[in-house]
Amino acid sequence: MQWRWARNLMISFLLITLIGCGNDSALEPPTNQPNGDIDLTKISTNSSVSQHHANRAKEILSHYQEITTVKAVNTDKHMLIAIEIQHGKRFQLGKIREQLTKQMKKEFKNLKVELSTDKKIVMELEKLEKSIQSKSYSKKKLEKKLKKLIEFSKEQT
Repeated sequence: MQWRWARNLMISFLLITLIGCGNDSALEPPTNQPNGDIDLTKISTNSSVSQHHANRAKEILSHYQEITTVKAVNTDKHMLIAIEIQHGKRFQLGKIREQLTKQMKKEFKNLKVELSTDKKIVMELEKLEKSIQSKSYSKKKLEKKLKKLIEFSKEQT
């Protein structure tokens, strides 16, 4: 009798574990509609460095329902993207970061792409985006600032 109870209990735990771990992807597939709740700012491309790539990355990432904020800035050679994830998806943060980084590197093969989920990087990129909008950054100054932020994001990881 005890063995039957123990066996049933083990089978139940096994089934629960298999069902819970069945989904390999941490992200739901992107929808055709952009996420309406996302904090997204497109940067004017009239600045000294075109922000077309950054705006394109924001557009792609805005289709993921798990993402609540996207900030991105690019130079001719580098792009830094910072995202915030829904609180309920934070347990899968590493997997989500890995999948999105892979997708962005594939999409922007001609740029060195860094993706961060650090709140500090999100805030710094937001400041940088506003500065670019107000045209207070030269090309050289932008490259220097973005390089510092990329180094800082790598330290945080």
